Amino acid sequence: MSQSPPVSEKSANGTVADYPDAELVSHGQKIFTPVTFPSGRTAPNRLFKAALYEHFGPLNGGPPHSGHYALYGRWGKGGWGVVLTGNVQVAKDHLTLGRDMLISEQVTDDILPPWKKLAAVMKNLDSPDAGAPDKEPAAHPLAIMQLSHAGRQSINMVGGRPPNAPPLAPSAIRAGETHMKTHGWFSRWLHRTMHPVPIEMTKADIDNVRAAFVRGAELAARSGFDGVQVHAAHGYLISTFLMLKSNIRTDEYSAETDPLRFLREICFAIRASPAVPADFVVGVKINSGDYARDGSPNGSERPLAHVREIGSWGIIDFIEVSGGDYEDPTFVDSAANFKSPRQVIFEDFASKSMDILASLSAPGQRPPPLVVLTGGLTTLPRMASVLAHHHADLLGIGRLSILRPEMPNELVASLERRARGEPDDFLMQDAPKLEEDGLGRPPPSYLSVRGLERVVYYVLTLIWSVIPAEMPRIMCASVTVNWHNIMLRYIAFGRDPDYTMGTIGATFRFYLSGTPYAPPGESKSTGWTVPLVVTTVGVVLGLALGRVV
Repeated sequence: MSQSPPVSEKSANGTVADYPDAELVSHGQKIFTPVTFPSGRTAPNRLFKAALYEHFGPLNGGPPHSGHYALYGRWGKGGWGVVLTGNVQVAKDHLTLGRDMLISEQVTDDILPPWKKLAAVMKNLDSPDAGAPDKEPAAHPLAIMQLSHAGRQSINMVGGRPPNAPPLAPSAIRAGETHMKTHGWFSRWLHRTMHPVPIEMTKADIDNVRAAFVRGAELAARSGFDGVQVHAAHGYLISTFLMLKSNIRTDEYSAETDPLRFLREICFAIRASPAVPADFVVGVKINSGDYARDGSPNGSERPLAHVREIGSWGIIDFIEVSGGDYEDPTFVDSAANFKSPRQVIFEDFASKSMDILASLSAPGQRPPPLVVLTGGLTTLPRMASVLAHHHADLLGIGRLSILRPEMPNELVASLERRARGEPDDFLMQDAPKLEEDGLGRPPPSYLSVRGLERVVYYVLTLIWSVIPAEMPRIMCASVTVNWHNIMLRYIAFGRDPDYTMGTIGATFRFYLSGTPYAPPGESKSTGWTVPLVVTTVGVVLGLALGRVV
């Protein structure tokens, strides 16, 4: 039997990497092997639907509703091994841009139903075929809730606080302070308006936030979730305790002497809760790229030392490796900077983390945490190579889960065709790139709503090009995030992604659209009109009082 011809994929620099088809099938099949977490729960495969910013909730946050059920229903039926929620905020006065899922201040039986419904949808337990006697039992994905506190990145006016009220942080250092020197005047003014100087947290503040994370984990456990992930990345509150650039405290929470103390206390408190079962999964999301800009002389070793310490606690089930923060716009679109098709953004860091954690393993002891690699895993050769080279235990899939919510099921069918020797090119190329002009692909007809939009946005870009001001770089870089966010709404409504919608149109919709599948009491058409008016008034008052600049 002759060997199948090799498949190839072009890298970012134009070279071609060959991956023999038989080897690709063999490595690809490992994607669908079960994996057991140290606490004892098992995921049916290694595809980990990573957290995404959803923007689906009501304006001031709230529990999940029909929009979330429709969205997560796509992933629940899609064949994923693990499905992770987006940000579930533990503090009502520290939202991101509003519209977050939000933990109530009291966890009582009467608030559990929407969360139980979400957990069931994520695990595909609400399917009409689930449990049917004539159906083969399905391997349901694990449902993990991501717990988050936005900290100093909670936006002014829409973060759940009164206008100009400062957020909490380990130290009174404004978000993005290190990058503002290179911004233009308008960008600096807008950034300062969005991000007031935070208040340094007191011991009581720290105790309250720790208790809020525990309350979130208890809600997840009581609602049927399989575990939680503590978000300690991307510049949110916990990650600012880890970083020298954002934590200049001199007490026991100092980033110099004990940077992991706050995270450690939260994780141990979750494990100690009587409401959290012993086999409940507890994971952590950390940065890898943030340390390089942290001002530490040993920046490359510091995150690995943190991985070692987290692994030594003996209570963590997985560490998700991500990188960067929203202060740095290169974080948002860094997925484009691949060295080769098989080298993804944080793979080297993840590989070193695997080695470190393996060194902690000992007979008779609890296994070390699993490693989840998230970022740039958009093709089958990349996914297969990561597992074949033992660079990670699970594959974190973000934007691809939007473009292909049923990707795992599709990939199973593709590998079966390849195993039979049939030609198949599923996931052999990256998803189509968005148009750089922000206008999207030309619509089939310019005599359409999309065609009219294209003309209007083109005129607006011409006008903006002659205005002597610039938007904050993070707002410009985040337009791609906005496009993918709007596509989340598309897949929730059962539609396919629309590449004729450009990033400009998606950004307008992101800020002005209402809640998809609006819950009772909120109109579907209620967008950001009122908040934008309130913001404008608040900025004027802030300037008048001298508190914004």
